[in-house]
Amino acid sequence: MKTIAFALIAVVTLLGSVQIKAQVGIGNTSPMSMLDIQSSNPSDPSHNDGILIPRISKFPAVNPGHDQNGMMVFLTAPVGTFNVGFHYWHAPESRWISVGAEEWKDGFSSTGEPLIYASQAKLSGTDIIITDSGKVGIGTDTPVERFEFKGPGDNDFQITSANTNPPNVILYNTGGTLDAPTAFTNANQEIGSVIVKTHDGAGIREPGGFRFYIDGLASPGSTPSKFVVNTTPEGSTQQRTRMTIRSNGNTGIGVEDPKAVLQLKGGTTNNAPLKFTAGPVLNTPEAGTIEYDGNNFYLTAGTLREVVMKGTSVTIPLSFPPINKGRFADVDVAVSNAVVGDACNCSPHGGMEDYLVWNCYVSAPNTVTVRVSNIRQSSSAISPSTRNWNIKIIK
Repeated sequence: MKTIAFALIAVVTLLGSVQIKAQVGIGNTSPMSMLDIQSSNPSDPSHNDGILIPRISKFPAVNPGHDQNGMMVFLTAPVGTFNVGFHYWHAPESRWISVGAEEWKDGFSSTGEPLIYASQAKLSGTDIIITDSGKVGIGTDTPVERFEFKGPGDNDFQITSANTNPPNVILYNTGGTLDAPTAFTNANQEIGSVIVKTHDGAGIREPGGFRFYIDGLASPGSTPSKFVVNTTPEGSTQQRTRMTIRSNGNTGIGVEDPKAVLQLKGGTTNNAPLKFTAGPVLNTPEAGTIEYDGNNFYLTAGTLREVVMKGTSVTIPLSFPPINKGRFADVDVAVSNAVVGDACNCSPHGGMEDYLVWNCYVSAPNTVTVRVSNIRQSSSAISPSTRNWNIKIIK
């Protein structure tokens, strides 16, 4: 009976002490706060020295109320925009808030990669993250490239400035290392690119871009460069070089190693190397211009605009009968687009027999007559050999 009495007195005394001092020590006989917990060994703590806050894998289906303002839990799995970590109930706003005043918090991507994320943006449903491997993602927590911006709507990129030194987009690539850069040792190294990507229904493709290369090798005081434009033709996923500008200024259209200031690729059907659109000629001729009005080409050298002569040329073997002195022989040749009145020029391949002269003219639509005359004074006839002739119609 005495033992029970002493126990009751001890409990009452303890409760009275707690009520009066409002301080409780665990592992500590001199609590310095309402609850003072001391580890088993501060300099060599045990693996279970700590406090376990209630752990939950999702928030309650029914929100806490005002009486639970400040209640803390530990979220063990991501829930919506909330990541793993400590959260408390903020009754005035009726929402859970991640513990920590800092904007950037530790977390994991949807694939489990460790990262830090911007908590304020996360609450609004936008991912702004930096992975532990150094990748930056805006609108995604799994960036594919070193920097990726991802969004469903208007995704323009703008740099605004108000300075005589305008904003620049700089792509810097070098040999060596970042701490000790050097010139590239391999010729024609790509320096940087602006490329585009799309989806063809089967996968992500890279259909084209603008690329900059070292044109050969760089050396102290010399950085020759080359600019290349690529596109992808229909029915293919392989890019083709469409334009190349070399370090010497030579430009190739469809030619990767141009040998002139401008060199064009040979044409095919419906793919001419150069084509003019008809239009009115300039009111005032300008030196060095070529113009096309739908009927004629014009070339202006100095201040005088002149018609560029057009024509048709054929090469064909011709045979003439023996020609007596003072006589001639005619042979008709079919020449497309020849019109009566067009100027005509003809010439044989190789030398003609002595005392023979020749001329030609358009005798009928699409027909040229070649005439060979014998101007010899003797009575013997001359028999011209069969040979090729060039015949040209000039418009």
